Amino acid sequence: MAASTTSYSSFVSILLEFIINLRTFHIAVEFILQGIFGFLLVLTNVASIRPEHQRVSKPINLLFAIIGLILFGIGINHLVSTWGDIDWQQTILGLLMPIWMAAWAALFVLVLGLYTNLERIFRLMGLKNPSWISRFWRILPLANRVGLHPRTIRKCDGYWYNMISSSSGYSEARQVVSEFLQSQADADAKEAAAAQKLIDNAGQQGVDEAGAQLDQREFKETWDALENIMLWFHGWYGKNVAGYDLAKIKQIMSLYDFKGLPSDHGITTHVSPDGESCYAMRKTVSGRVLAVGMHGHDYQYWHWDGDHKPGGYPGQGGDWGTDWATQEFNPNR
Repeated sequence: MAASTTSYSSFVSILLEFIINLRTFHIAVEFILQGIFGFLLVLTNVASIRPEHQRVSKPINLLFAIIGLILFGIGINHLVSTWGDIDWQQTILGLLMPIWMAAWAALFVLVLGLYTNLERIFRLMGLKNPSWISRFWRILPLANRVGLHPRTIRKCDGYWYNMISSSSGYSEARQVVSEFLQSQADADAKEAAAAQKLIDNAGQQGVDEAGAQLDQREFKETWDALENIMLWFHGWYGKNVAGYDLAKIKQIMSLYDFKGLPSDHGITTHVSPDGESCYAMRKTVSGRVLAVGMHGHDYQYWHWDGDHKPGGYPGQGGDWGTDWATQEFNPNR
């Protein structure tokens, strides 16, 4: 219904434009009219940017409608007065031209979109199947199903495009594509369920059957941020100072935008007196304290999850212990 309504309105727009253009004016008048239309179009676009200026859009649109009606009336008058002298073959061709050009433009955009989305996968499939004709018939089911969905195409990783390329033909490739799309649907459903679980468990106390905290708002974002900071600690180990460089990490943190966390993220960083242990810590919105640390230059992450700030440093006892493997199980990661 929506598509038919859109097609009808497009045809009406083309017809109105055709009738308005039947009567041409002197070149000076055409220049003036084009200038007025351009100026009004700029005004209405600028007015739509700011809410306080949107009231200007209504009178401008009204002025557009009035000018359009006047030009439409002039076009109808010209059509009636010159009815007997009209070259109807040329007139009908003029009416059909924008429709014809729009159809070809839509086809061009469709082909270009398919090529842009699938070119990378088609090229990588060549590592497994060098025959481009063979690859074409195997990639065709993917083009038919999701060729115009770039976000889905980007998820077609090495395993899937190798499976498509290694298939025996079109039918088996179509089956692989169905399996790929089902896996994506399952992943999307799992992600939606996890997002809903965050909403449902917001503010809830206690743990679930796996021992994980019910309220895990900002947990993933916090773990990602803390582990990222550990990467910086590891990279700057022993460069400016012996051991971990706390000053350098704080400098980097002041310039970094931690995605998914508020600007006042509350992450703190700590380095042991001997410079051989470090950790980054943050208190989540639920009050849970998460921390990630390292000891020496082994690049092993120690994870802390508790209701208070961890005591001591990784590898040096306290809450962290002396062996990172003892901290490996963490249901909240």
